[in-house]
Amino acid sequence: MNHSTQTSTSPLATSQDSTAYASSIFKNVWSRSGSKYRTRAFVLLAVNVILFAGVCNFAFWLRSGEIFAPYSMTYWDDFIQTFRFWSDTPVSLGSLLVEPISVQYIPMQIPILGLLMSAMIAIPILISILYGFAFSLPFIAVVSFFAVMPWLGITLIASCILSSVRPFRSKFRFVSALWGLIPAVIYLALAWQGSFDSPLLQINPADRIKFIAPWVLAIVFSTTVFFIVLLIAKLVDYRPGAVTPLLAIMLGLPVGLFEYYVGRDELYYRLLSSHNRVSFSDVDASRGLEQAIREEMAQRPMRGQSVESMREMIEQRWLFSLASDLSREETVLVRHQSEIISRCDWFLKYFPRSPYAGNVLYLKAKAYDRRVDPVEFQQSKWIRFYDDFPNAASRESWRLLVANYPDSILSAVALLQLAKLDARMGNVDRARDELLQVLFKLDSGFKPPEGQTPPNLNQSALRIVLAPESTETSLNISRDLIILQATRLYELLAYNRDPIYNYDPISGPSRGQEPIWFGLLDIIPRSSTYVDQLRRLDAAYPNSQIQDNIALEIAKCATSSQEKITGLETCLEKFNNRDIVAETLFRLGVAYKQADQLRKSDESMARLYREYPNSIWAKEAQRFMPRPVSTQFTEARR
Repeated sequence: MNHSTQTSTSPLATSQDSTAYASSIFKNVWSRSGSKYRTRAFVLLAVNVILFAGVCNFAFWLRSGEIFAPYSMTYWDDFIQTFRFWSDTPVSLGSLLVEPISVQYIPMQIPILGLLMSAMIAIPILISILYGFAFSLPFIAVVSFFAVMPWLGITLIASCILSSVRPFRSKFRFVSALWGLIPAVIYLALAWQGSFDSPLLQINPADRIKFIAPWVLAIVFSTTVFFIVLLIAKLVDYRPGAVTPLLAIMLGLPVGLFEYYVGRDELYYRLLSSHNRVSFSDVDASRGLEQAIREEMAQRPMRGQSVESMREMIEQRWLFSLASDLSREETVLVRHQSEIISRCDWFLKYFPRSPYAGNVLYLKAKAYDRRVDPVEFQQSKWIRFYDDFPNAASRESWRLLVANYPDSILSAVALLQLAKLDARMGNVDRARDELLQVLFKLDSGFKPPEGQTPPNLNQSALRIVLAPESTETSLNISRDLIILQATRLYELLAYNRDPIYNYDPISGPSRGQEPIWFGLLDIIPRSSTYVDQLRRLDAAYPNSQIQDNIALEIAKCATSSQEKITGLETCLEKFNNRDIVAETLFRLGVAYKQADQLRKSDESMARLYREYPNSIWAKEAQRFMPRPVSTQFTEARR
């Protein structure tokens, strides 16, 4: 009897116990033991990992332009740099806001970055809640190695533990998710500024809100994702598939926003511009020079030579190597030039209609024109580059700029460079026409001499106004410098046709029997032999029309202040009725001021302003002096 009673009540008791147990466990996608549910869970988990890898790859692509992080040549260097606290790195959160696309200038990056960061934070936390902590580890690995954000990966380990592992988790899953969000918030607060030398510290405080907004949006979006996914999971009784649709949206939405509102050309242009800036940045060679001197003196006995003589000898050797086409610096320059030109060609091939296509043509032409400055190294021990002496190889790029962007300031730069090339080739008439076009385009007060006008141009439609939002502003082109160079070259060509030598002293001889093969425009001003070549040119064409121009150039190259003043004063006395007087007065005023001869500086500038009020050098004098020249001269007289 007792036995039968026990067997009859046992199933009911077992059923009640199992119901109580089921209601007490933390339900997730593994709560159903059926094979179809397990298979579906694993398949959807794999799909989630693939989609999440796409999100992280997109985040890395926004920083580097590389589609798949592990294939990047600098992958491990970038990965290791994230652990360097003492300096800002290109893979920090702060750098992501500034380079390559700054949220300050492209505000649409704010929601894009907010969505990406929310996906990288929220998805691993949700996976840990719905699948279990162990299954969030692949997602954390993807963040660390695909997005190259290992610190975020470490933070997400703490977040996933807090949100899914007992005793930290809550029976209310949304509260668990918010609890897991705390380490991520701390990470964003500490990491977004980078190190003490972060570029964010140099930004106007009024614009700081733009650099905080992406991370604020990331927290808001993450909270919203938590609510939506957990609500869907509860409605479907935690069957697999609650995360996948939203994860697909979180991948597609930032990609779509970026493609529609920003564009791939924006990213690749910014990367190209940054690479160009880094490749041709100035290099302090003084440390390398000092090390070379120490090694040389340690290896070789001085043999009666003084330390200074040894130093001078090694400096001259370095200077000679800089001027050589086979020097290390020239080899590096050629490699950088080739790389920049290749990148420009790639951009123009795939984004020919981009608003940055003109800028890229400009960068390509400048890359052709770039040279190492040996004189600068001799004076300051810095390796610097210059690009104002055009290379014949850049002609086609400049020509395309003129043809395709006639209303842009880039066309004015291109016309100036083409004029330099044409003048050096002896095509003086064409060069003068090109210079007239430059001055018509940029100088609203320009009046051509003797009623000359550029051929086939409507003057009323020529003036170029560089709007603040135009793409060319990122190139930092100096309008005043272009006008100054164009005016100087135009006046040289317009007023110095020699009755005997024609334009040979300027452009070089057109026949083979002349004493030298080069002209004034063929000599590179930054060459270490510039003055010697000027003297050879002066001797080859005695009493030529450009004798005054040669004398002025030699005076400008003087190393000491007093020597420069003496040379300029000699030019002013000897050629007081030639076309160099205005420039000589200006440079003499500057030299006097640098030598603290303020009265003479005021007098020189005042004479310039009085006798040549419409010259380009009078305008330069007004910019050089903090007060009107006439006022300074009057006060000096008193």
